[in-house]
Amino acid sequence: MDDEESLNQPATMVDDDQKRPTPYELLLRQSRKMGQTATRTYDVTKEFLKQDVTVLYPPQIKQTNATRSAKKLNKIVAQSKEILAIAQTVMLPNNLFPDTLVVDRTKVTITIRTFFWSSSVISIRIEDILNVTTSVGPLFGSLTISSRVMNSTDHYQINYFWRRDAIRLKQVLQGYMIAVHNTVDTSHLTKDELIEKLVELGHDPSS
Repeated sequence: MDDEESLNQPATMVDDDQKRPTPYELLLRQSRKMGQTATRTYDVTKEFLKQDVTVLYPPQIKQTNATRSAKKLNKIVAQSKEILAIAQTVMLPNNLFPDTLVVDRTKVTITIRTFFWSSSVISIRIEDILNVTTSVGPLFGSLTISSRVMNSTDHYQINYFWRRDAIRLKQVLQGYMIAVHNTVDTSHLTKDELIEKLVELGHDPSS
């Protein structure tokens, strides 16, 4: 009997408005989702910061950079030992202590001797040379180098080279100065090729 009564009773109708969440409930759900996302982001960031530095920057990358730097340094050292031109002044009664000028791939080195075992060494980068001039006679010649680096003087004059040595030094230096100031890459040239090109660049029609 009870079953029949329950079957005969009308079904309770649920209003659609009661099924729909209220704006407050929607806002609450959205806030919970944002909180969960923020929590996950915090956890991921915390774990990321706990990682070892070597994980972020693997040792092989550091070794590669160090290897490149070492190779570059070794190349510069090798170039500094590769002499393109060298000459010594002539020993004369008024020049008892000959001076020396050396040109390599990176710089010009002037050694001025004033007495026994006493000397002054001046190094000028090729990039810092502004001008090179010579004054030659029948036997001897002098070389004057102007530099952008001004200490006590802005130029250096070396006298009593043999005439041919003064001309050769001027050609090499002037050719190198022209090549560097025009950003010409000469690192791929061999020593003999470089000297040949520098002499050709620095050659004066009148010499």
